Amino acid sequence: MKKVLAAALVVLGLSASAFAEEPSKASESAYNTDIRKANTSEGLTKADLAWHATHTYGWNCSEVVSKGAPTLDGYFIITCANGTKLRVYPRKQRQPRITNIKGGYD
Repeated sequence: MKKVLAAALVVLGLSASAFAEEPSKASESAYNTDIRKANTSEGLTKADLAWHATHTYGWNCSEVVSKGAPTLDGYFIITCANGTKLRVYPRKQRQPRITNIKGGYD
């Protein structure tokens, strides 16, 4: 089956990497190899969000399974693999602020 799928992809001119999923675990974040990249709110993957939630803010969120659309209040909601929901507030030239679903830190 894998050979048939690979052959079909070749025929269609697609590579397997075209279907690669976005990294979602904190352990997969680029910040693990270069922490200097952690000073931005731009281009964050689910893995980067999990990394910030865990390492910057101490939330129990080793993996982000979903990322919502931005709200009118300037944040979006992420859902962690354990079911925890967090608010993410992107900030210019800084890492995002991440709070609990109510907007607090407890």
